[in-house]
Amino acid sequence: MRKLLLRGLLLSIFAVAGCMSAAAQSSFTADVPAVVSLGEEFRVVFTATGDGKVSDFKAPAFSGFEVLAGPLQSTSSSFQMINGKTTQSRSNSYTFVLRTSEKGKFVIEPASVRIGKETFNTDPAAVEVIEGAVGNEQAVSGTRAGDDLMLRMSVSKTSAVVGEPIVVTLKLYVQNSAIGGFEDVRFPSFDGFWSQEIDAPQNIQFVRENYDGQVYNSALIRRYMLLPQQTGKITVEPAEIVCLVRERVQSSGSRSIFDDFFDSYRTIRKRVATKPVVIDVAPLPAGVPASFTGGVGEFRMTAAFSSDSVDAHEAASLRVTVSGAGNINLISAPEVRLPADFESYDVKKTENITTGTSGASGTVTFEFPFIPRVPGVFETAPVELSYYDIKSGRYRTLSSGPLVLKVGQGSQDVSAVVPSGVSKQSVRSLGEDIRFIETSQAGLRRAGKLLVDTPVIYIVPAVILLLTAAAWMMLGRMAVRRADVAGTRNRKALKVAKARLRSASIYLKQNLPGAFYEELHKAVGGYISDKLMLPASELSRDRIEEELRSRNKDENVIKELFELMDACEYARYAPAEGSDAMDRHYRQAAKIISEIES
Repeated sequence: MRKLLLRGLLLSIFAVAGCMSAAAQSSFTADVPAVVSLGEEFRVVFTATGDGKVSDFKAPAFSGFEVLAGPLQSTSSSFQMINGKTTQSRSNSYTFVLRTSEKGKFVIEPASVRIGKETFNTDPAAVEVIEGAVGNEQAVSGTRAGDDLMLRMSVSKTSAVVGEPIVVTLKLYVQNSAIGGFEDVRFPSFDGFWSQEIDAPQNIQFVRENYDGQVYNSALIRRYMLLPQQTGKITVEPAEIVCLVRERVQSSGSRSIFDDFFDSYRTIRKRVATKPVVIDVAPLPAGVPASFTGGVGEFRMTAAFSSDSVDAHEAASLRVTVSGAGNINLISAPEVRLPADFESYDVKKTENITTGTSGASGTVTFEFPFIPRVPGVFETAPVELSYYDIKSGRYRTLSSGPLVLKVGQGSQDVSAVVPSGVSKQSVRSLGEDIRFIETSQAGLRRAGKLLVDTPVIYIVPAVILLLTAAAWMMLGRMAVRRADVAGTRNRKALKVAKARLRSASIYLKQNLPGAFYEELHKAVGGYISDKLMLPASELSRDRIEEELRSRNKDENVIKELFELMDACEYARYAPAEGSDAMDRHYRQAAKIISEIES
């Protein structure tokens, strides 16, 4: 009975611990485009994430840029449960709208903020301003497919020697096209090379890049490290990808601020391919040293016994460590000449290698196990390893120098002798494998009264079970509430609309018509979509009118809604009427949302 109670107590403790929230790690980051076009308006967003109070935000000076708007502040929160572990975090974003005024390279200095009791700073961000045209900001969800889609294969070098690392990068470049996915991807086979995949992103992310004097949105597709295995001119075959490009099908009739909802899209397939690349591979120079093991790059070597002195019949090893950069993963074990009185075993290789954009680097350790059979002082021949130095263009030989090992008399314990017929592999240190039995008397004493003999053993499980049941019910209600996606959209419709109207009011005060009508479009259109719980495919003027009438909304409200749509349509395609018209449209939007909400 007591064992069952103890088991229930432990299970209850683990259940309550699983329901406890884990505090999210705090961070402060800056989202800055790497390349912008001269005269372009762009956004810089600073985001503070954590579970503490956010305060004391300090923005940089933005030297070299004109600040059009900001800081525009927004707040969001997230809640996750993974394997019974919950995580809750809050994010505060500060958005600035900047405009370039001159060409060149500029640095946006760090911003700072206080999260809880700790102060965080962003890293300096470099921005390159070029004169070339900029592509559509909606490069991943744009409106049309143009002839601005290309796949490019770049190599770190086009001439090398056998075994010299070469990095190959495949990137997709886009300006105005909208990429919805990929099909029929064909990567090169790299015949004549030993190849290793360095980067293979699962989620394709586009970033701005200056290519040939133009601003493109580029995405890394694959990155490989190649090691030439044969000489001559080796051709790297082209890579091919079929891109699924989303193209907007314009809706007939008059346009409105709800075009993003009303218009439909179609997907067209466009095949892009790289050009073949020829790499000239030269053979290694003549005069290869006898200790050459295939290394090409720049390396260092150390060699030492596992101990300066051992006893006869005791297992030991000689460790040779090679470190550096190059084709380190293809280096073979150097030749080691142990004394004739040492019984040697199979070499063991251990790697700690990192492969990056500049090739492979790290360490490789070769362990040579052995057992000395007679006592004495033994001096082994130096361990030598030669490699081809790419920078100097010649062979270099590394030497450990003589290695000395003292072997004591030891015991004649046959347990250290490997019987005949047994494979000489995986020899381990006998001194670490054997543990002696303690023969002294154990000092035992009475510890006192056990916890299971007190009433606490009955009270604590009951309290924990009650807390577990309460936590389970609370989490169940939260799960049901999160599952109701439509209800969540309906409940948050007004909150989201108010936030967007606040952003629109800021643009109104700064007299920025373009940004103002964009935010007004998001506020009204998003509110209607969320409030009526209609997907974009079903959102039309007739459906909006039908849904509002089914909710007994006044005909004047419906009429004013469509009047606002027409007014915003005119403002988007005709010159602005001035701040008075913007103020009137803003008040009209707030009134319509308020009346629909009532």
